[in-house]
Amino acid sequence: MVEIGTLLVNFEHREVRRNGMTLRISARAFDILEVLFRAKGAIVSKDDIIDTVWPGQIVEENRLQVHIAALRKVLDVDRELIKTVSGRGYMLVPYTRTVNAPEAEVRLPADAPLIGRARESARIVEQLNDATVVTLVGAGGIGKTALAVGAAHTLSKVPGTSVYFVELALADSSEAVLAALALALCADAATTARDPHSLIATLSAERVLLVLDNAEHVIDAVAEIVQALVADASHLRVLVTSREPLAIRAETVFRVEPLSVPPADAALPSVAEHGAIELFLQRARAIAPGCAADEVSIRLVADICRRLEGLPLAIELAAARVATLGVDGVAARLDDRFNLLSGGMRSALPRHQTLRATFDWSYALLDPDARALFRCLAFFTGTFTFEAVCAVAAEPSIPVAATIASLGELAAKSLLTVEFHGTIARYRLTESTRAYAMEKLRNEGEVKRVARNHMRYLQRHIEDHSTIAPQRPQTPPLAHSTLDDARSAWDWAFSDEGDPALGVALAGSLVGTLLDASLVHECRARAERALATLDTLPAGAIDVVCEMRLCAAHAASLLLTGGGAAEASALWRRVLARAESTGDEAFAARALWGLWNAAMTSGDIHAALRYATRFEVHADRCGLRWQKLCASATLAASLHCFGEQAQARERLERTLGALDAFGIPEPDDRNLAVDPRIFGSGTLARIAWMQGDTASALQWVERAINFVRADMLEPSLCHLLAAVVVPIELACGEWESASHHLALLRSQTALNRFDGWQDYGECLAAQLEIASGQPEAGLLRLEAGLARLASQGFARLTAPLVCAYGEVLIEKGRIDEAQIALDQARRHCHARGDHNFMAELLRVRGRVEQARAEKRAAHQRRADVTARELAHRYFSDAMTLAREQGAPLFALRAALDLADSLLRAGEAAQAAAVLTPFASFVERIGAGTRVPEARRFDALLRSAGTANVCPIGQDSSVE
Repeated sequence: MVEIGTLLVNFEHREVRRNGMTLRISARAFDILEVLFRAKGAIVSKDDIIDTVWPGQIVEENRLQVHIAALRKVLDVDRELIKTVSGRGYMLVPYTRTVNAPEAEVRLPADAPLIGRARESARIVEQLNDATVVTLVGAGGIGKTALAVGAAHTLSKVPGTSVYFVELALADSSEAVLAALALALCADAATTARDPHSLIATLSAERVLLVLDNAEHVIDAVAEIVQALVADASHLRVLVTSREPLAIRAETVFRVEPLSVPPADAALPSVAEHGAIELFLQRARAIAPGCAADEVSIRLVADICRRLEGLPLAIELAAARVATLGVDGVAARLDDRFNLLSGGMRSALPRHQTLRATFDWSYALLDPDARALFRCLAFFTGTFTFEAVCAVAAEPSIPVAATIASLGELAAKSLLTVEFHGTIARYRLTESTRAYAMEKLRNEGEVKRVARNHMRYLQRHIEDHSTIAPQRPQTPPLAHSTLDDARSAWDWAFSDEGDPALGVALAGSLVGTLLDASLVHECRARAERALATLDTLPAGAIDVVCEMRLCAAHAASLLLTGGGAAEASALWRRVLARAESTGDEAFAARALWGLWNAAMTSGDIHAALRYATRFEVHADRCGLRWQKLCASATLAASLHCFGEQAQARERLERTLGALDAFGIPEPDDRNLAVDPRIFGSGTLARIAWMQGDTASALQWVERAINFVRADMLEPSLCHLLAAVVVPIELACGEWESASHHLALLRSQTALNRFDGWQDYGECLAAQLEIASGQPEAGLLRLEAGLARLASQGFARLTAPLVCAYGEVLIEKGRIDEAQIALDQARRHCHARGDHNFMAELLRVRGRVEQARAEKRAAHQRRADVTARELAHRYFSDAMTLAREQGAPLFALRAALDLADSLLRAGEAAQAAAVLTPFASFVERIGAGTRVPEARRFDALLRSAGTANVCPIGQDSSVE
């Protein structure tokens, strides 16, 4: 037997009583009552009632209405327990109580295990010991009711405590709330309606807990009633669940947060310990035992829970779909989550049967202005500010006060999260909330209007953050959330319903930000797409500055991602043409530097010198001091690659000294997004090493690294490590430092996917392997790395790599292959003016002929004089060229190879004659240290039998 209002109903014997008297009720009416009761508070459609009560018959709807009216008449004062839900059907107010045993003092829904909520449940119980009213506030489906029921069951076990549970889902007025309270507390409904304070008389226990579930839609009425009750009953505690607080003095608000989700990089054993994962797996395995049993599936479940942001209802609905779609299918369909996440438990309230219904309930509670504002927030993917709200979502005619009020309403109803970063308030929608707002925005036909507002705001907001936007002011880095918003806006602009012209305009601002963030692959893809679209738009649709930014970003990203230098040069020439036609001096400077950089990448030093000279002329004309110094360092780097070491060093020392005196550049000066102190110091380090000034070279290396700031790590750091730091440390025998910096280089290039420098790093790793006694592995890696660099047209500083490659091939007896590689490199360097390592190429070419001579001698049992003489000529030419270029270290290397050849032929005196002029030079570079040339010099000189004539460390009579 169950109690429904003042009625006692025995469904087994089909009997209804009130005050011990049996009431007459028709069979059809009783059947309808049973159907509604079995639904446990869910809405039952009119068709379902008719099909159940009149199976196989055609029945007019008015017959059903007659029997519903009869039931309400029998219920008398409790007639409101049968609710008509317009357009959907009828429902019986749930949570009637069972009375086939002596009346219980605990009237609660069944207690279910709380997953991932033990700490919150304990805190709620603790708060109820201290606070008179505790309101659990949170978004729909976040688990407020489950927490309230759990806390209520815990407190019901405390001796002397009575617990009453009141479901307010169907209450639509203050009178309905009082009726529900009267029913739960077994009070007279009519008396309660006249005098709510009469409810106090029914609370006779020492301690009473009153749980009011789902109060948000009648929040004002509940607040008034609760405030009146707790003022008159000191032994009363009230626990309320709502999507917004009651806002009364006695209230303590408990914010219910989503279940915990693991970070993306969490270790597998810890993933299942998070509440969201535990809930998903429990619900999914209850329907489909054995699902999600492997590591891949568990991680996919974690990804689903992260995207659902730990919302319990959404997780349960998603888990229920695993039986039909599998974990993969659920993950793949989350973009259509409102159609996917439906079909909740039949015992759940209607608004918890689908994710859409949950949001419908909250949305219906908003006033029209708050609904309009909510829809307009759909394009914000991350956090956003009040300024952004006003720019995108608020109409010009709406007062700021109205916007503030609407934001407050959205936050109060748990549709908007407010986060404080110091004194700054930022707002955020969950992914599911944003998807619902976007659905409503589309339904209202407002997508294009709001999207345009959003894109224009983003364009203004990120305008001055772009690396390729000359003369940008000093501004803080762009927030990651703004970047996410820009991506979302971009996707819309280039969609079928979007506006490509707005997308191109946004891209003009966005691409520089992507470069700032080292997202070069994304920058390249978006710039390429935007430029292709720009070329299809009418003339004048996009301004010239936007076009120059897109071309500059595309060119810069091409060189970092394995694109062709020729294509990058074409883009920079387009920028230069536009800049010169519009008189944009800042972009002209950027284009000239970009053309120089592209020429250096392709190894075309003739072109690099031309562009560096034009850049210097341009800087002199414009008069910006920082730009002049940058141009001077650029020209010095070109001279270094051309082989003019003395001239390059003198210019660099003068320029770097001026830069040190210059101090921190002003924002207007730093329009090139490069720091000449970094590449200038790096170039000077390389020159110092080539001149045998090893100690200075390592000092300049350290100085260059120190100029790389945390806000400009890439690509500056990768370039410096690859072109300067690791090669010099390898050459100086600093194996430990080289290994450390090489690991950093490979990590950074892999992380940022800088294809060219990544392959260059592989070649350096190969050199380290060769030096460490692993020539076979090193050769394979070096060969593959050089092939990839060649396929990209990347020829910057590849001559020393070819030299290393040739030397290993010679050691392996692959003499002809070594000759082909070296001759090809020499032709390329000669044609393009890349003379920096020409002496080294000549030296190693001499080693080819030396190896060939020895090979023939071994077969013919006599010396091959011609090949040996050719080898010596190459060594001599290398020494001469190195001296002319001001690179004595390379002259020493050639002398060492020549002396070694002479010693092999038994000509010790000639070998000594070759070596002795270098004695003082070797002393300066550090005899007996890790510098390989110094150690080799000492060994060869001793082999020549002259170590006692000219010992290292003493004055030499021969220079």
